[in-house]
Amino acid sequence: MPRVSVITPTFNCARFLGRAIASALSQTYTDYEVIAVDDGSTDDTRDVVARFATKIRYFFQPTGGPSSARNLALSKASGEFIAYLDADDMWYPHKLESQVAFLDAHAESGLVHSDVTVIDESDRVIRRRSNRETGREVPQGYCLTDLLRRCHIQTLTVLERRDHIEATTAFDERLKRLEDYLHWILVAMEGLAFGYIDEPLAMYRWRVGSLSRNDQGMAEARATMLEMLLREKNLARRCGKEAAEIVRAQLFNVKRDLAYLDRINSRRKAACRRLIDLAWESPLRAGLYVDLAKCCIPQRWW
Repeated sequence: MPRVSVITPTFNCARFLGRAIASALSQTYTDYEVIAVDDGSTDDTRDVVARFATKIRYFFQPTGGPSSARNLALSKASGEFIAYLDADDMWYPHKLESQVAFLDAHAESGLVHSDVTVIDESDRVIRRRSNRETGREVPQGYCLTDLLRRCHIQTLTVLERRDHIEATTAFDERLKRLEDYLHWILVAMEGLAFGYIDEPLAMYRWRVGSLSRNDQGMAEARATMLEMLLREKNLARRCGKEAAEIVRAQLFNVKRDLAYLDRINSRRKAACRRLIDLAWESPLRAGLYVDLAKCCIPQRWW
């Protein structure tokens, strides 16, 4: 059995898929398998996959979203470690070699991630070392409280221990976005450390119109994820009052953001409903009443 299972979900991404698979097959570390799950594509994905037919394992399913595709791949995977490579991204050749060596040397780490290069649709480099160039504080070590405030983990840079995936459950299929963020939080809730390699090991492709660039959808997904942590994942009981208060504060802010997005997109009734609910929960937040007034008064007046 291979030590590493590389998981590549794809949906109508034939344009980039070949380069993604080729980057996986060009690794200096060789004890791995590549599992591609086609999430109901209607483009030339099958033709692209056919070029690699003897080198990868391919599965097709009706469209179910990225969580569903990753979970199917996980059910077929046999590796001790799991690596994630979306169909429009790529890896540097030493990615797996560096990360397997890290996890072998750090038994306390449930996963390891790295800095990332950002490229455009024509493979031109936008940022060579994105985390360092933007000054991001990346989660590392025992980092649950930091992770609850911000993610800053690019899924394509992660190598994860399979047994920890099984302990925390895989990707929640109710989420179409941020399913990976929820999973990292669940790993941290198990008391596992996060490793970090301060060099770019992968190339993230910035694409116009990608799922991650929809502000409304991202905010809705974030609110759902935070509510799940409080109501379903027993965050307060398992991780303490501080962790729960961080999530409650994040949830308040994202709900207020959603009200703002409703208002500026002329959904004033929806914005009012959100703000009234927030005011019932937090009646001393004066800013809510200012926001509510903006929803009720014609814009030209204020």
